[in-house]
Amino acid sequence: MAPRRAALFAAVLLLASAAAVSGFHLGGDESGLVRGVLAALRERAEAEDAARFAVAHHNKNQGAALEFTRVLKSKRQVVTGTLHDLVLEAADAGKKSLYRAKVWVKPWEDFKSVVEFRLVGDSEVESEPSVASDGSSGQAIAKVSLEADIVQEEARLHTVENEGLSSDFALSS
Repeated sequence: MAPRRAALFAAVLLLASAAAVSGFHLGGDESGLVRGVLAALRERAEAEDAARFAVAHHNKNQGAALEFTRVLKSKRQVVTGTLHDLVLEAADAGKKSLYRAKVWVKPWEDFKSVVEFRLVGDSEVESEPSVASDGSSGQAIAKVSLEADIVQEEARLHTVENEGLSSDFALSS
């Protein structure tokens, strides 16, 4: 399924580029459309790269043999780098299961760290409607708590800074 989506994105990008070159107008700024498609493709590739890294890290640390299949859900948070919060599918001896992974990436430092990697339980999958359940049971696999604390503290500081800006704006209007 993932190759089909990638091919669809590539086809849309190609059509938008061809339309822009030939002078065809969609009634708006085609360069914005192309930039949007390129940004979506880049974010998808970054999420998949982070997911593959998380699976490889888990395999190395746990002596496992999981095989990455696909990313089902991806969220990004900017905190002195990017924290990728992923729900991914991986196969273990042919049996596919869902895992939650959080990967902290700082590309300018060539830094990647798996903050969390665990099997997703049924109740957690039900609370996230965009992810299909595969009947897997919940089990904590690995968590690097020190790095998670750092990310949470940076996120808290970032939130406090943003709240200050919001209240300053509200007072000035």
